[in-house]
Formats: sequence, C-alpha cells, structure tokens
Amino acid sequence: MRLVPRRGQSGAARTGERGVRDPQAGQQRSLANEAVRQRFLWSATDEERRCLPKHDDESDIGLYRALEQLREPLSFDELAGSGFSRQEHPARVTHTCSNTYTSVWSTAVSGHVMRGGRHFVEFAITTADELALVYLGVIRPVSLNDIDLEAGWRGSVSPVNVSSSHKPAVSEKLRSQRTAKWGDSDIHCCSYYCDEGHCRETDWDTEVTNDDWHGREGLDRNGTIGLLLDLDEGTLSVFKNDRRLGVMKEGGLSGEYCWFVSAYSSCEISMLNSRAPN
Repeated sequence: MRLVPRRGQSGAARTGERGVRDPQAGQQRSLANEAVRQRFLWSATDEERRCLPKHDDESDIGLYRALEQLREPLSFDELAGSGFSRQEHPARVTHTCSNTYTSVWSTAVSGHVMRGGRHFVEFAITTADELALVYLGVIRPVSLNDIDLEAGWRGSVSPVNVSSSHKPAVSEKLRSQRTAKWGDSDIHCCSYYCDEGHCRETDWDTEVTNDDWHGREGLDRNGTIGLLLDLDEGTLSVFKNDRRLGVMKEGGLSGEYCWFVSAYSSCEISMLNSRAPN
C-alpha cells in the first residue's frame, strides 16, 4: 500500500495532507506523519536529501511525495505556443514551422520542481534548419498557458525574452506568480542559446541580458547539450556532446526552478535526466 498519493491526485488527497502537518510545540505527531517521516529517513540517499530541503510549511507526506517525484523520469508537462506537438514519449517534443520568417517561439516545461542540491539533464536536439534556434535552461515553476496566447504572448511564447519593456502584460503576470519558495534570487529564467552559446537571463522586469562566458560554444545543428544546475553553489554549467564547456552562470541561482526548452526553428528535442557528473 502506498502511503502518499500519486502526482496529480487532488481533492481528498490534499485535504488529508492538511490533517497530518508537522506538529506545533507540545503537540504529538500523528502516526501517519511519523510513519512517512521514518520512511523518508530510511529510504532517501544523502544526495536526495540535499536535493529536498524541507519547506517550513511542508508536511512529511508532502516531502515524501517530492522524493517520489524526484525519482521519476522527466517529462514535458506543459506545452505553450502553437509550434510544439507532443510525441508518444512524454520527454520528447517536435517543433514545426513553415519557414524561419513566419515561425514563432514555443516553450515546453518540465513539471519537476528543483529546490536544492545538484541536478543534471541532457537535451538531444535534431534540427531540420541550418541554425539551432533553441533556448535550454531553467525557469520558475509558473504557468505559461494561463496567459492568453494572442493577447498576452502575441503568438510567440519565449519566457526568457520577457521584460517590463517587452511584453509588459506578460511580465506582470509572470512576476505575480512569485512565492516565498522562489527565495531571494531575481533570476527567474536562465538559458543556454544553442545557436551562439550565450547565457540569456531575465528577472521578467528589467532588460534581458545576453552574457558571454568562458568556454562558450554554440551547437552545430544536431547534438546533445547537458546542463548541471547546482543550487548549493547557485551555478549552471554546460556540457556539449558529453564534453564539459564550463560554468555558464557563475552564481545567483536559488529557490525553485524547472527545466524548460524554447524553440523557434523546426526541430525535435528529447530530455533525459541523469546522474550529475562529478
């Protein structure tokens, strides 16, 4: 018998969780919460515990559910924009466009939330165009589809290019989703641009930055890009075709993030979580 509900379960499952939150001083811990706490302590590895610092308002059941999600394969859980089509495999998407002059940006986001420790992902990219016009990186756990595709995004969904001066309505709606779990960092979207290798980041308010970094290389149409998010150090490193290029973002990343891809050119992108390299 499973002690926690599966991802996506709601209603009674969430209500039941409220009844077993961590006790206040002087109160006895419920048997259900204590059983789950002991199971977490028994089963979680040191690396998994570093990836899952406990939130102040989080129950032991909620923390154990996060552990189960951490162990699941990655998938693209939200597709925003008109260019992406979901494939049979949940961690693969295809972006199509008639030509580079009429194409629009579309974005796919993983529902797995990273809050601490080190996380590594590999993106395999195959493009039919001459250039790999693709962003790969991390984004806050926000809903992109809650913003109207035409009135808000103007048909092109690219969260790494949003600021108060560019798509101000989208900027406000994205920043309005901020929670305490984002922490103190104002880096809300940070990505590797496959075409040139630049680091592009935004706080969804001031101007978007496009930074150079030591070891920068672009991707020649097809290949794999690995990203290592280290939330202990606040860094994001890049690997190209299994070769480490370097630290793209030197620091400042903290709080909660999800993996995302944004594509403009015609391409297929697959995502695979793997063990973080040493």
